[in-house]
Amino acid sequence: MPRLFSLLILLVSVFIYSSIFHDVWESRKQVRTDIPAGYTIPSKFSRILSLGHQGILSDFLFLKVATFIGGKSGAGEILNEDDWQFVIQSLNVNTDLDPYFVDPYVLAEGVLAWDAGKPEEANQLLKKGMEYRTWDWRLPFFIGFNNFYFLKDYEEASSYIMRAAELSGSPAYLKTLGARLAYYGGKSKTALLFLEEMLAEASDPLLKKRLEVRLVALERAVLIEEALDKFKIQEGRAPKKISELVSTGYLIVLPPDPYGGKWGILKNGRVFSTSKLANAPQKKATKKEPTSQ
Repeated sequence: MPRLFSLLILLVSVFIYSSIFHDVWESRKQVRTDIPAGYTIPSKFSRILSLGHQGILSDFLFLKVATFIGGKSGAGEILNEDDWQFVIQSLNVNTDLDPYFVDPYVLAEGVLAWDAGKPEEANQLLKKGMEYRTWDWRLPFFIGFNNFYFLKDYEEASSYIMRAAELSGSPAYLKTLGARLAYYGGKSKTALLFLEEMLAEASDPLLKKRLEVRLVALERAVLIEEALDKFKIQEGRAPKKISELVSTGYLIVLPPDPYGGKWGILKNGRVFSTSKLANAPQKKATKKEPTSQ
């Protein structure tokens, strides 16, 4: 009888929660951009509150963070600095509770390094993961990519890629990739190899969607870079403007950046986009003071 009563209370509680959750979420749509992301209970307290079920609490916290990011993305909103600090703190607690749980590390790579522009913070989480998931080649692979693409530290990038290559199950081409990083430098074609592998490993639908858009952007950057290289070889100089690649016939048309940015060429010959291959922050509309007549 006590068990039946407890089960009844649990079912009623779940029903009430489910009923009010939809209304609360709908109400939040009107003010979501103006409210703080929330508070994450520090790890030392989370462990106590988990009552020995740290894995379950870790799963719940990850779902909370992923839902928060997905909700913002689905509403067309851009996360602000407070939002990102909430994500970073949550992922840190998440991986403190269960350092073997791989999804938080993959999410950190997918959103912190790219969308938040925080590759160092992503690397810190990934290095934590390497201490526990010692067999997982993806973690040093991600760190290698961040050092290569965002931090421009090709020697460090090569070191981590070689570490990834030594682990069982890693792609055979990683040793070649690690050895050639210093030669290719900042070329988008090398970044494309990284991103293709990340997309193959991603399981979260939101993360896959983001990576697919970035893959298109990098493929177009590679197309421009190849045209740029041909121009330099045949013309004996670099183009004055990127539009010269079209006017001289090396490109039929300048492919659009899916993020809405404008392509350009750096002094070192690397192609870049003003979007930095991430969604641009939305500016809040400011209220204008009424002018006196």
